[in-house]
Amino acid sequence: MPVLGVDIGGTKIAAGIVAGSAELLDCVAVPTRAPQGREASLAQVHFAIRSVLRPGVHAIGIACPGPLDPKTGIVINPPNLPGWNNVPLAAIIQREYGLPCRVENDANAAALAEALFGAGRGRENVFYAALGTGIGAGIVIGGKVYHGKNGQAAEGGHVSIDWRSAERCNCGVPG
Repeated sequence: MPVLGVDIGGTKIAAGIVAGSAELLDCVAVPTRAPQGREASLAQVHFAIRSVLRPGVHAIGIACPGPLDPKTGIVINPPNLPGWNNVPLAAIIQREYGLPCRVENDANAAALAEALFGAGRGRENVFYAALGTGIGAGIVIGGKVYHGKNGQAAEGGHVSIDWRSAERCNCGVPG
């Protein structure tokens, strides 16, 4: 049965219908409109979903920059998505489309995809580094995403290199 996958990034949102062994049946990409705030970005998420949603889809999976809580589906405060503070994204999507929805850190989702279908196929443990609008990492151990104690195990993008630096992350941390 096909699923609808959504990848929310700092500059674009991609959505697609995926079946079987990662066969992409349909897809769309739209600008995130992150500088315009949460409501504009959420409207783009809905637009992308509606653009590819079709009968027979049985679930929606969303890859989103962290930090987030994969158990509750709440997006906590991603630096490249202004205004996304404690957004119950899974609940919003489930309510709107009547389909089960899971939210996962985008780098974790990419790590799992590589472990299942890509360069890490056949490997039990995979480390994935994501370099895009933000910096992230994902860890797969024993064939499963490693979330750590609070769902933030691989948040490597928030390691300060020089705490005295005048340069600041979008989250406000220096260095």
